[in-house]
Amino acid sequence: MERILIDPSPVTCDFSPELPLSKSIANRQLCIRHLSGSSLSISIPGSQDSLRMEALLRQLELDPHATVYDCGDAGTVFRFLTAVLAITEGRRTLTGSARMQQRPCGPLAEALQRLGAEVRYLGNPGFPPLEITGKPLKGGTVEIESSVSSQFISALMLIAPSMPLGLQIKLKGRTVSAPYIAMTAGLMREQGIEVTGSLDQITVKPGTYRFNAQITESDWSAASYWFAFAAMKKDAVIALRGLKETSLQGDSRLVEIFSHLGVSTFRDGEALVLSHKGSTDTRIEVDFTPFPDLFPAVAVTCAGLGLSARFTGLHTLAIKESNRIEAVGAELRKLGYPAGMNAEGCFVIEPGREISSGVVVQTWNDHRIAMAFAMLSLKYGQMNLDDPGVVSKSYPGFWLELERAGFLLITQREDPF
Repeated sequence: MERILIDPSPVTCDFSPELPLSKSIANRQLCIRHLSGSSLSISIPGSQDSLRMEALLRQLELDPHATVYDCGDAGTVFRFLTAVLAITEGRRTLTGSARMQQRPCGPLAEALQRLGAEVRYLGNPGFPPLEITGKPLKGGTVEIESSVSSQFISALMLIAPSMPLGLQIKLKGRTVSAPYIAMTAGLMREQGIEVTGSLDQITVKPGTYRFNAQITESDWSAASYWFAFAAMKKDAVIALRGLKETSLQGDSRLVEIFSHLGVSTFRDGEALVLSHKGSTDTRIEVDFTPFPDLFPAVAVTCAGLGLSARFTGLHTLAIKESNRIEAVGAELRKLGYPAGMNAEGCFVIEPGREISSGVVVQTWNDHRIAMAFAMLSLKYGQMNLDDPGVVSKSYPGFWLELERAGFLLITQREDPF
């Protein structure tokens, strides 16, 4: 396995990094294009998740007799394909990596079963892999637990227009990542589908997708690491392009959150310009329920700035590519930053770092852990990270952008002996 040594000492203050396209938007549009039957060529990010989504949908179109669909580590791909295969005639196995087989899919599989779909667990009940025998579904009303993953709801929404009765989805529990559900609804409306909703119910009318235009937007989740850069680098000026002011992405709340961490923003034409103003706050509290993907970048920034922090709304992070709550806490403590879950179930960070040296930060096979901790080097100093290739899942150009910003990166091959 490779390691990467990150040396931030030569970093420039004024920089314009290239952001990937939003994979959340791209993956939904790939499904909508497939369901519409359109052959319109679209641009997608070079991330592993979107490439895998495109490849598996292409497999379904060109080789309808293929029986195994492997989603690897891509949770969005697994959940969306669960729904797509449920309405596509044929018997298929949907599987993924060892980690994917630890991530729950029960609420979605069981909602589809209640709608008449033939979905069977091949291993541990409630978890991948699945055997799915696709057939038309009539629709109607279905209840689903919405406190585990918003992608379960989005998956049902995407296939709902094909159902003659349409679909009324009743949401049970506290809905997590609600902006992603709103994103799905917005993209569906753009392609001719009537979607209405409230806090506890979503209704999708029967209809036909008319996929005749693509929406492209840079990825706000990827931008979070450059917000962290601006917060921790004195005199930083960062210009980010392709981020829409009225975005479908809930992670656009970055602007508000990082304003408390010393980052000011303004629009300069099509660019969003971030500048370091310095934080005057000594304590910050954030409920991450609507935008959990922002947690790693915000957490390492608070640690780097020596702020006291209290975070809630993190429970869905235990079933991501890693257990991100555990991963962020463990790696911050390893670097000498006091952090972790308290007795009240909140993630807390306290100021005051112990000196540590010779530490290798583990990325936990998680792209967001790698990118967040890379930026923490601005405050920590030279840092070793293992498995730098994990960033290809969402931001394959990340290390190149760091080099363009002036970071010195040295890749080392670990000696297995």
